[in-house]
Amino acid sequence: MTENKASQERTPQERFQEEQEHKEHVHHTKINAAAISDHLLGNMHTLHVKLHQYHWYVNGANFFTLHEKFEELYNQNEEWFDKLAERLITSGHKPASTTAEFEKYSMLSEDAINKYAKAEDMVENIIEDFRRTRELTIRAIRLAQDEGDDALEDTLIAFKNDLDKNIWMLQAFIGKEALEDDDAFDEDED
Repeated sequence: MTENKASQERTPQERFQEEQEHKEHVHHTKINAAAISDHLLGNMHTLHVKLHQYHWYVNGANFFTLHEKFEELYNQNEEWFDKLAERLITSGHKPASTTAEFEKYSMLSEDAINKYAKAEDMVENIIEDFRRTRELTIRAIRLAQDEGDDALEDTLIAFKNDLDKNIWMLQAFIGKEALEDDDAFDEDED
């Protein structure tokens, strides 16, 4: 019996249980690029919610600029969310695909109280979220290199480039240099 035929004979519950056991094993033994990518997808899911919240609730003198920018960012985030998940599936991985999984894997947080944040605080919060996501992306890039998964590596590099650009632009918006207050780069200078 072929592996595909055996796979089809198992129930969806059995197949899902096998997938979850594999993911837990990878997360607790030798982490790989796909496992880190689940965290990236979780972060993107959180950013979907947070960027919409900021888009809806931003106010003040920069309302028009930030309302439009947050919309641009959540649309861009959605594109990367889909690209990354499809790249993983194309490579034979089973990326996270439910809200419960995204919440489990996300390294970011969101809170209803943030709708009352000042516009500049919203921008600073998104910068920090992008930085945390960039750190995970760099880790996933290195793992994809080690694993010889060139297509995933390329996708992650392109995603990192967009994160870098967004960090720079948001930093400029609040009057800071691209790498100012960036702990990842401050440590390299020591």
